[in-house]
Amino acid sequence: MFVILEPKGAKEHSPGRWNGLAVQRSMAWLILGILVVLVAGCESPPAPVTQTPTMETATAYLSVQVEPAGSRVSIDGQVVGTTPLLLEGPAGTYRIRVEVDGFQPLEQEITIGPGDQVTIPGVLVPVEPSAVSLATAPVDASPPSSALPAPMATGTPSPSVERSTSVAGLPIAPSPQPSQPPASAPPPATQTPGSTPTPLPSSSAAVTHEEPTATPEQAWLPYLPSSSPVVVREEQVRIATYPYADFLTQGWNPTFNMPYPILNRSAYDASNPTPREVTYRVVVVENEYLKLTFLPDVGGRLYEIVFKPTGRRETYRNPVLKPSPWGPPEQGWWLAAGGLEWCFPVEEHGYEWGIPWQIQVNREGPDVTVLLRDSSASDRVRAVIAVRLDAGAGYFTIRPRLENPTSTGVNVKYWTNAMLAPGGRNAPSAGLRFVLPEAVTAVTVHSRGDDWLPDYNQRMSWPIFNGVDLSRLGNWNRWLGFFEDPAIGPFQAVYDEEYDEGMVRVFPAEVAHGAKVFAFGWSDPIPAHYWTDDGSSYVEIHGGPAPTFDDSVHLPPGGSIEWVETWYPVAGLGRLRFANAIAALDLTAAQGQARLAVAVARPWSGRVILLVNDQEHWQQAVSLVPGPALRQSVSLGDNPPQEGRLTLRLQASDGTIVAEYGANFGIK
Repeated sequence: MFVILEPKGAKEHSPGRWNGLAVQRSMAWLILGILVVLVAGCESPPAPVTQTPTMETATAYLSVQVEPAGSRVSIDGQVVGTTPLLLEGPAGTYRIRVEVDGFQPLEQEITIGPGDQVTIPGVLVPVEPSAVSLATAPVDASPPSSALPAPMATGTPSPSVERSTSVAGLPIAPSPQPSQPPASAPPPATQTPGSTPTPLPSSSAAVTHEEPTATPEQAWLPYLPSSSPVVVREEQVRIATYPYADFLTQGWNPTFNMPYPILNRSAYDASNPTPREVTYRVVVVENEYLKLTFLPDVGGRLYEIVFKPTGRRETYRNPVLKPSPWGPPEQGWWLAAGGLEWCFPVEEHGYEWGIPWQIQVNREGPDVTVLLRDSSASDRVRAVIAVRLDAGAGYFTIRPRLENPTSTGVNVKYWTNAMLAPGGRNAPSAGLRFVLPEAVTAVTVHSRGDDWLPDYNQRMSWPIFNGVDLSRLGNWNRWLGFFEDPAIGPFQAVYDEEYDEGMVRVFPAEVAHGAKVFAFGWSDPIPAHYWTDDGSSYVEIHGGPAPTFDDSVHLPPGGSIEWVETWYPVAGLGRLRFANAIAALDLTAAQGQARLAVAVARPWSGRVILLVNDQEHWQQAVSLVPGPALRQSVSLGDNPPQEGRLTLRLQASDGTIVAEYGANFGIK
């Protein structure tokens, strides 16, 4: 029996892991040890038993993430699978070759120590048409060992090896970064409309191997991602930054006993500022499905969320740090840096979006929690944000905790503000939709640019107002922000139907009463030059413990408040109707067909059931993993009713209903 353990040391070409078995080597050591003990026993009393070498001391990890997908991977001439590929094997020096017809091969010699992790990234370069006639050399002809890898496409980093660093005393290991779920992971059921979910292959059938010709020490097998711990590493990013720091002075809020930076806007503008590249530290936390990047020195924000099954960033990333004119009036500025920011202790964006936050990484078995603190002072209110990523999860959780260690009660405001641009384009499309529970039929306006909409603090019907579907961004003219007031729960989401990707927030409405939406507009939006230089844009969803910005929560002396939210990206749904912490669902009907879609936040097995007028009409057993959604078309019969109630249900093997959405539809 072989057990996959987390590697203790790490190297990287870029994040990655491998797999391998060295049974013969371990057995040889064991037999040798027994012989030594037997011989020694003939001449002297038995010596104390010493620990024999184990698999863990020799195992190393390799991830080959070379495009195009399906390229053949060979280790010392032995084909071991196709990209993307995660492997585990014995430490040593190996020659890795990646090739596919029509492309120049990539070849690299690497040395991997026990417990090390290495990734080989890259993009194979297509063979030029004029050079096709030269492809008559034997396909296994390899360049000499001193040869460099084949050239890579522009912008693709060449393989290089680095030692990992640490954050808050915790060893940081490079992370696997597959462009899709590894070959050994169970794939989602078939995802095209009108198809039937396919049975799951066993892990042994996930990668095709040729007959082994390597020595036992060179046997490489698929790494099982279900055993992959969450890994962490520290990196650097360069961000173009305007010189706002030269024009800051310190303000003071006596209510909260805390400082805040004030920008001298007139002096700053008069200086004709231009940005320059600045290097910032980032902390990356990653599993098979998600890559979370934190920017501790700019508000401790969760800077980027990448959904690895699609390879796309879901959050907005501003290419410059540029002071906008927004933020608390007494502060006079704000950085729309992107990602998720923690807005505390005043309304809108708070005071602390641009200051350094303390960051601490805690490992809990295979899972990781990142703790972000604005302050450790005992004479002021403070916030602690815990972001947890579990191994094998397509979601992460956020636990905001607001603390008052002082002897005086105080009213505070807190909002998590998510700046989102799902689909990887760094800007929403006209097809982006704001999705609230169907029980939400009216919202409270916070601000708006169009006079035909209700004014500040007035109620507005949702999603249709005056015949306009305001859930679709492309129907907006100018800017608009509004609250559910109070939030109904359990979710709010954005889903870009043009890019077929979105982001879900699931929260306990009994504690987190706030859910807000904001966008700059569409046909006549606020100009992007106020916050960026490249025309990029985003939308916002906010969540907090109070229903609106006008409301506060009271922290008594020594008191605190906290809650847990679940966040996850989704793709391939077509449209999103419902979400909870397990799954996001879509359901439509037309021309006698029901079309359903399911995207899960974690690996899940059970039954997908369709009910027509509360009677089970169709069901299918499935095993799903986070990634592009399961999509299915189901016939409603030769003579379906003109209209009826359709219900999409996910049911676990024990009969528990884990997610359900139902609505009345015109069927014919």
